[in-house]
Amino acid sequence: MTAGTVTAEFLGIFTDALLPPVLYCLAGVVADRYLEFDTRSLSRLTVYVFLPPLMFSTLIEVSVSASEVFRVAAFILLMLVGMASAGLLYARLLRMDAATTSSATMAATFFNGVNLGFPVALYSFGDAGLLAAGVIVAVNGIPHNVCGLLIAARGALSTRDALKALCRMPFLYVMGLALVMRLISVEVPRSIMEPVSVMGRAAIPLALVCVGMELRRIRARTLDREIVGTVLLRLLFAPLLAWGVSHFVGLTGLLKTTAILQASMPTAVMPIVYARLFGGNVEFISRAVFYSTLGGVVTIPVLLMFLR
Repeated sequence: MTAGTVTAEFLGIFTDALLPPVLYCLAGVVADRYLEFDTRSLSRLTVYVFLPPLMFSTLIEVSVSASEVFRVAAFILLMLVGMASAGLLYARLLRMDAATTSSATMAATFFNGVNLGFPVALYSFGDAGLLAAGVIVAVNGIPHNVCGLLIAARGALSTRDALKALCRMPFLYVMGLALVMRLISVEVPRSIMEPVSVMGRAAIPLALVCVGMELRRIRARTLDREIVGTVLLRLLFAPLLAWGVSHFVGLTGLLKTTAILQASMPTAVMPIVYARLFGGNVEFISRAVFYSTLGGVVTIPVLLMFLR
């Protein structure tokens, strides 16, 4: 394969899978610059109003077996342990203080499966990719949101109040409702399912617009080795680990491809959103989000060249 062919394939994948999300993010940057939106209100709108219908519709519509769900759960747990261990080890090697160690570990561990993972899966593999991504995000939702929310809220709230805040998050109840309805084979009427699906699809551009607004507000300083190492763990080590773990747990087909893709996304934005909702200092995570998102513009198309 010549350099010209590789370049053409890279640009083609970038145009198909990355350009639409990038344009939505740029719209958020422009809107935040000139319209002065309240990002806290938009974040609440995304988390409480639009993401629940997206989770519900994908869980209702996706076709997966119980064994595949267990394999995905094993994949998520092993990735969580593996990336957290890698982040913690890196922080210890660099002798970071306790606060920075916690932030670096979280930045290396939590991937942006919703705001970036959903649209990239959709534009890369169509509706089937979006449904597969929904399974990954749904299974990942509890450990991701529980750990992320508790860490973000712990600085401003007591453990009890942080758990109460978690119980107010609608994704828990939406996931439970969808799973119960599937278990007892309840069919959702089309008159209800269609508007729910439409609202859910609206979450994708809105979430990306919020990403753009958040990125614009991040005060990214000069790169230091703490941030560089954390970003490299998220963008380079995570895909390699995901590939090995997916083989180990026996994932196959599009579900395996989507799992690797999701786990290779840049650092999640939700800890920043939670910080805006509940308070707390997430400066290190904000910088990790900024630089890993920029780096993902290159690493994600390269990864898709191997996955397709």
